[in-house]
Amino acid sequence: MKARTKKFGTRAVAMLLSAMTAFSTFPVSAGAAQVNSYHDPAEHWMQASGRTNELDVNAVVTHETFNCGVCGKATSFQAFRTPEYTRDGQTAMNRNVKYSDGTMVGGSGTGTILDGVPGQNASYTGYHWTKAVCETCGTINSNMSINDYGFGKNVYWLYDCDSKFMQELPEQKTYEYVDSTYHKVTTTGGEYCAFCYGTNHTKSSVLERHDMEKEILSQPANGRFAIVEKCKDCDYAKYEYVGAKSVVASYYGVVDGAPHTISVTDLSDAGVRTEIRYGNSADSCTMTSAPNYTDKGQYDVYYQITYTYQGVEMTENGVANVWLHDETTKDDGKCSCGCSDPNCGCEDKNCGGNCCTDKGCGEKHHFTLLDSVKAGCKTLGYDRYLCTACGKIEKRDYVDSLGHAWQSVKIREATCETEGKLLAICSRCGEMKETAMPKGEHKFETHSVAATCTNPGYTVRECSICGERHIEDITATLAHKYEDHVIPATCEYGGKTIHRCDGCGSAFVTDYTEPLGHSWDKGTLVTNATCTGEGVMEYHCVRCGEHKIEGNAAAGHVPGSAATCTEPQLCTKCGAVLNKALGHDYKTEITKPTCTEMGYTMMTCTRCGDSSKTDYTKATGHKPGDWIIDKQPTADSEGSKHKECTECGEKLDTQPIEKIYNSGMTDSKGQAVVGGYLVTVTDTEDKTPVSNASVVLNKDNSISIRLPNSRLLDYDDQTTVLVQLVKDKSAVQGMRIAVTDKNDNYAADQTDKAGQITVPIGNGKTNEDGKITEGYEDADRDRWTLTIKVVHTDTGRPIQGSEVSIGKTGNITVELPKGVDMDSKHQVTVIVTDPQKVPQKNINVIVKNDLGDKATGKTDKNGEVTVPEVERTEHHSAYVVGYTDGTFGPERNMTRSEAAAIFARLLADKNGGNISPVAKTKFSDVPAYAWYSGYVKYLNNNGVTYGNSKTNFAPDKQITRAEFTTLAVRFFDVYGDGDAEIMEQFKSFDDVSDGYWAAEYIKAAAKHGWITGYGDGSFRADRQITRAEVMTIVNRLLGRAADLEYVSDNLRKLNTFPDVSRRYWAYSDILEAANAHNAILGTEESWYK
Repeated sequence: MKARTKKFGTRAVAMLLSAMTAFSTFPVSAGAAQVNSYHDPAEHWMQASGRTNELDVNAVVTHETFNCGVCGKATSFQAFRTPEYTRDGQTAMNRNVKYSDGTMVGGSGTGTILDGVPGQNASYTGYHWTKAVCETCGTINSNMSINDYGFGKNVYWLYDCDSKFMQELPEQKTYEYVDSTYHKVTTTGGEYCAFCYGTNHTKSSVLERHDMEKEILSQPANGRFAIVEKCKDCDYAKYEYVGAKSVVASYYGVVDGAPHTISVTDLSDAGVRTEIRYGNSADSCTMTSAPNYTDKGQYDVYYQITYTYQGVEMTENGVANVWLHDETTKDDGKCSCGCSDPNCGCEDKNCGGNCCTDKGCGEKHHFTLLDSVKAGCKTLGYDRYLCTACGKIEKRDYVDSLGHAWQSVKIREATCETEGKLLAICSRCGEMKETAMPKGEHKFETHSVAATCTNPGYTVRECSICGERHIEDITATLAHKYEDHVIPATCEYGGKTIHRCDGCGSAFVTDYTEPLGHSWDKGTLVTNATCTGEGVMEYHCVRCGEHKIEGNAAAGHVPGSAATCTEPQLCTKCGAVLNKALGHDYKTEITKPTCTEMGYTMMTCTRCGDSSKTDYTKATGHKPGDWIIDKQPTADSEGSKHKECTECGEKLDTQPIEKIYNSGMTDSKGQAVVGGYLVTVTDTEDKTPVSNASVVLNKDNSISIRLPNSRLLDYDDQTTVLVQLVKDKSAVQGMRIAVTDKNDNYAADQTDKAGQITVPIGNGKTNEDGKITEGYEDADRDRWTLTIKVVHTDTGRPIQGSEVSIGKTGNITVELPKGVDMDSKHQVTVIVTDPQKVPQKNINVIVKNDLGDKATGKTDKNGEVTVPEVERTEHHSAYVVGYTDGTFGPERNMTRSEAAAIFARLLADKNGGNISPVAKTKFSDVPAYAWYSGYVKYLNNNGVTYGNSKTNFAPDKQITRAEFTTLAVRFFDVYGDGDAEIMEQFKSFDDVSDGYWAAEYIKAAAKHGWITGYGDGSFRADRQITRAEVMTIVNRLLGRAADLEYVSDNLRKLNTFPDVSRRYWAYSDILEAANAHNAILGTEESWYK
């Protein structure tokens, strides 16, 4: 049996939503729409103890928004709906029963439900049972009137499956084989309630002829083509066979001067085209005729036969033989030499009969065996003897002929309808014969199938041998026997008539009538009206017993002073609160920290002026610059110098510069005389003099040398300084020499026995600026020069006297002076540059102190490393949620209201602010009770949001990439410490011109590395942005990244989504955004419990 579904058009979705709105007391939220998960509850019915439990396990469950009578506002409800099935097929409402525990309309008295098991003893009535549970307070049926019997009770109540709720089932056809002419087509369909899935099924059957398609298959093993005809709809197939067989016979004969070859007999059926090719080997069959042979010998003839039937080909390959021997014997057995002696064996056709004349032997021949001839299928075998005296040849010892050795090949089986064909071939001589196999007779058996209201009747004749079937005496389907079940209209529900066939169970509904409406009595006064509320009147329906409460006009409040941020507005008459206190509407102003003052966030209420300071940040501390010369020293007086803070300009330190006792400038020989010393400065490698170097003899008898601007301290181009006494040119040992250059690189050492130093070298101590310039040679014999500066991290003050050395691999080791601490409160920063002040990245640095502590690190892009590394932790809140069906919707385009919610949550979390769920904004299209109103107002107060115009926000419009980027840049200006210094290379997009309205925002975001464009260099500013793309941008903006190892180990504890797999490109960004967590900040973010 095969099935096929026919696509159909459903009713408008708007009709379903309007019906849902009519059912609820509050419009259904976007999350209430059901997914296409239709199933007939009757086919999957589960029984349970207790009526309510059984309705629960079979219910269709959705999430919808109603007004909750307990919460006093619109909340999310879990709605349960189950079709009503009764034993008589009529709703319990016809017996005035409304609730699942049997309670009647009006909440008093009980009646009979007549419930049963669908599919066994109960059928669908066109009503459904329903209840709802508030997901905020947990109250059952709190969407009903507080005076309704079901309010707060775990019971279901009946609701009509109105015609506007009904959806058509897809029409499905199944095909079942009947005989060689017909198959049965069964069509099923119907309609179902879009809320409870209660279903009215329809079914009909009809006989149709097979829709046959033909296929031809080659069957070379059976020597035939199979003609297969199959029905496109059902499984019926019939087969016919066309023989495709040729018999190739070898030739066995004697040499007679005539050409001989193999013979081919085509036994194929009509319509088969046979083509044969011959050759001398299996792979060279190209000749159209078989080769002929005249000489004695045994020859192989290869052949390839191609059979073609209606465009389908198959091939047969083989080999046959031609055997020729030199023998001349007539068909009557006599020798052909002409002697007429049947026993003559000379076989010489030219002897003229002379072979048998007496040549002197008479009867006394001397015979000896010459050769033997084997018997054939029709010829005798014999031996030939030769007389050695006279040459006479005589045949003797005859052997009878063997007869044919037949082998049978069945070309076609005999059936009840066609003859068979049998081919017999002699395996010795190749002779063949064809025999017809008679066809059999059909043996038909007959049985009848009675007509029903869904299937026609007919008589089947079927052959018990071959299975051939014939349908005869077809009778039409019977008329349905519909029984009418009238459901009268009630006060609240319309009436209708259900027509159900007793034979097949199909049903349809007609005669819908409107609800009658309640017939209320005059009413009874319950309470009088007061200042705080209406008076109460109670009314009862005289038809169904339903009651309602209505109020008389209240006296009304007398408003007092308007509400303020902290005080509500009260009624001056009764003291009732008319308007709650407005709450502060804080505007945020961030003050950056300075070198000496802490930073903070000032929160100021725009209404009352109340203010407070929060989020204090530490003072940044002074950052000392280089020494500034205030007064140059002279030979008569000291000079002075000072350092200033590079941030605020405050003077931090002042030092005297000792007076110049003796100074000079090296001449063209690199020599200068200071005091009683001759100082010579040369290039270490080629001994070239260094002229114009400034040489100063200090008060402590040390020498300071400033290289000329054309020369730097360089390990690949070292400088040698020689110090001698002027009087006798003797070397001065142990004198301290300090060498600097125009870039303030510094190296120092004491002269050796020869009175020399060579700088820079691979070790040394930092000077008063915390600097030392050193070098090293790597494994490739390349020489490198580095300047190392060591400072206190918190103050930026240099650390003088640090022992610094560079190993052969370029690793730097710093040993701090005695008494200098190194811990989490006393960090040390090492700055590494080359002689041209270019920062050096990825240099390994090891720092030690006198307590045996050691810390390691690698320089960053600024050439800096701070040790020891201090672990920073941060709490990352979740700033996005999924949808009510559990999915995330990563490829869904984000709306402007969803984007506002993300940024408002992040900003409020940082500022410790509260977001009101109900807020009035300046935008006319943002209702105060909209779920996003508080988010829009919070961002607007902080200068982040913007609308499509001054009065419109367009909350449901899908946000574009340009709009979102603009929102992100504005958000960062408020969230961070203002615009950060942009250090990266400017990055532009080909399709964002300077005149585009969001150009500056897009460029600023690109500089920060928050956004990227597409592979073609474009940004596509006006294209919508997906939720997944938003997560990646926000995480870049915040510097957040998921810890995938933690995620993998804790999946059950985290918010995950079925439509975001681990292989999805934005998987880690989405989990980072959707899960609150604590993070350790380092090179990579690490989560912890």
